Order: sequence, then C-alpha cells, then structure tokens
Amino acid sequence: MRAFKPIWLAALLWPLAACDDVGLGTADDPNVVEALALYDGAVVVRGPRGYCVDADNVRRQPSSRLVFLGSCESLSGEPGVTVPLALIAVNVAGKQSGRTQPAAATIAASAAPKKPLAAIDADGLALVHLDAGGELALPGGDPRYWRGAMVINDHLVSLAVYAPAGSSLAGGSGRRFITNLARTLRSASTQ
Repeated sequence: MRAFKPIWLAALLWPLAACDDVGLGTADDPNVVEALALYDGAVVVRGPRGYCVDADNVRRQPSSRLVFLGSCESLSGEPGVTVPLALIAVNVAGKQSGRTQPAAATIAASAAPKKPLAAIDADGLALVHLDAGGELALPGGDPRYWRGAMVINDHLVSLAVYAPAGSSLAGGSGRRFITNLARTLRSASTQ
C-alpha cells in the first residue's frame, strides 16, 4: 500500500488554507490537531482514533466551515497509530434553529449524475455510497466514496470519506468508518 507523504497532502490541500477557530494541537506540530471547535464549540470536529485535523487547511466561509482530516502519521510525519489511509472532509453549516437531517435520497440526488450504490437513512445519520467522484478528490483514489449528513446542535454536518484505489474504506468498511466518524463528532459536540 502506498503511503501518503505529508508534503503531498499539504500540496493537495494548500488552496484551502485559512482558519481562526480553536484547536487542540499536538506537542510536535500545532497545525495537526486532535480536535477543532467550531461555532463557539457547538460542533467539535474530531476524527476516529488515529485521525487528526489538518488545522492549516480549514476553509472558513460566511455560512460554513470545511475541515479536512487524515491519518495523524501522514499529517505529522511522526510514527503513531497505524490506520487505513483516508481523506476525510467535514463541512459544518451555520446554525439554523429547527434544522432537520436530509434524507439519503436527497443526498444521492444532489450528487447526480453519480449513482448511489447504497442509500441508508439511519437514526441520526443519512448515508450514501457513490459510484464515482472519489478519484477527483483524492489523486490515486478509488472512484467510490461515502457521503453522509447529520444535524448537531442545529448545524448541518456533511461528511465525505475518500480512500485510495482498492481500499476497503471505499467499499463496505467505509460504512462502518463514516458511522464511527459521525458517532465521534456527535460525542465530542455535546452541549
């Protein structure tokens, strides 16, 4: 399996740099953080064990925040917990009272002409497994990728998980992974 080089990941995400939200940096690299609090802590972006936030590449827009996560090893260049390679995107929209979770079918329709391989409405999380587009987000990536959406503290949180070609995360393991990611975000964001 090819390993992501930190310089390669930085080059991929460089155009997205800019951030003034609060993060908890690691001792070795303050730009690789375990968690990033957005919207005064209403939503805390934290990856599953072994995945960190790339604080150098957070996009702040008036209506949303886009946060990227990758393996802590890849981002920091330091040995640590070995996890499957993945590029995780978490988009958090501004607060809107009474916001409801979109249906998986709505997410699938918004991705057209990509075709859904699966569309799942779970308790608190809508998931779609798409047949194409992953290779556009991640050079050398599998075309298949997972998208999800949920609501945390009246913020719409959209998720995407991209993996290298042939990775189990682009298939069935991706569903467990994105569900675990959603659980981690919800747990970190309690208010």
